[in-house]
Amino acid sequence: MAYEILMPKLSSTMDTGTITTWLKNVGERIEVGEVIFEVMTDKIAIEVESYEEGFLLKKYIDDGESAPVNSIIGYIGEEDEEVPETIPPLIDENTNAKSKENDIKQENKKILEIHQTDKVRATPAARRLARLNNVELKNINGTGPRSRVQANDVLNYDLNKEHENYQHFIESGSELIPWTSMRKVIAENMLKSKKEIPHVVMTAEVDMTKVVQLRNYLLPLIQDETGERVSYLEIIAKATSHNLKRYPIFNSRSSDEGVFKYKEVNLGVAVALEQGLIVPVVKNADKKGLVELTTEIKALTKKARSNQLLKEEMNDATFTISSLGKSRVKHFTPIINYPEVAILGVGGIYEKQKIVEKDGQLAVLNIPIVELSLSFDHRVVDGAPASAFLSDLVATLEEPMSLLI
Repeated sequence: MAYEILMPKLSSTMDTGTITTWLKNVGERIEVGEVIFEVMTDKIAIEVESYEEGFLLKKYIDDGESAPVNSIIGYIGEEDEEVPETIPPLIDENTNAKSKENDIKQENKKILEIHQTDKVRATPAARRLARLNNVELKNINGTGPRSRVQANDVLNYDLNKEHENYQHFIESGSELIPWTSMRKVIAENMLKSKKEIPHVVMTAEVDMTKVVQLRNYLLPLIQDETGERVSYLEIIAKATSHNLKRYPIFNSRSSDEGVFKYKEVNLGVAVALEQGLIVPVVKNADKKGLVELTTEIKALTKKARSNQLLKEEMNDATFTISSLGKSRVKHFTPIINYPEVAILGVGGIYEKQKIVEKDGQLAVLNIPIVELSLSFDHRVVDGAPASAFLSDLVATLEEPMSLLI
């Protein structure tokens, strides 16, 4: 009898899962408790272990592809056993829906129980290292909570027992830091973006004098109404959303079929976390004033830092801003958030001396400056429109009162 491999529901908000990697190939033997694949949901990668034994007979989706939770994504069974050629429906019309739902619940329960009651307690990173180095987890003494085997336990065992030629690395004080799930996803996305998108970057300097004045004027007003302090980021976000309506080609996403231009500006705002970068999305940012933008960006940032973002709060961005905030770095080259067409990098604000005429005399003033870096997909946009977009954005920020009209 062939057993269904289901896309498990591993969180209350999960409705689809994406296979980051299959760890078994069709035809390979699988034992109970062996990891079959790794699934990504809500920015977290989780290894899914088998609750049956047999051979992997079929995979209906490949690495990087998604499927709804509780849908059949493969089969385990006896060698050469016949299974459907195409992916079966979520609930078979000839099967009692309630019975099917109960079966699914039981199967998901088995998956979770395997994670919770392993004979050998181990972190996903430890399991991955053990597989790569052909090390039996049962032979390793775990140093984690409740004797859980950790990555360093596998590494130290592997080095001492199996690969003594690596010992000099330990002696020289080096340390292996295994990829975290988030860093692995970031690495894959960045590599995909750089490999598939021909990046071109333009930079421009903005005199922030009037933005500083506007912020100082609005600061107490917005704080009294919302309890939040408006920052330069929110003003830049407002200006960017305003300009994207005038240059809709930058408010786009690319695909194999062509370029999708969007009427709504869904603005991604990159948030730096200790473990990586995450991009919550302000939906319909072009229709929101500075009060609403300040409230929403601050709220999304807080949720990102406390790992409370919902899936819908990270989806459907049409353009992204990546700001270095109070950093002393003046400019940088941001990588496009695939499959968007462009991304705006915002450097840290700094002062620059400028000679100006004041009251008929020349004077040296310290001017607040921000440098903008626009990375764009050269398959979609040429240099002239990119230059026009960035130049108009600079003009808007140097006369920001126009945003209040």
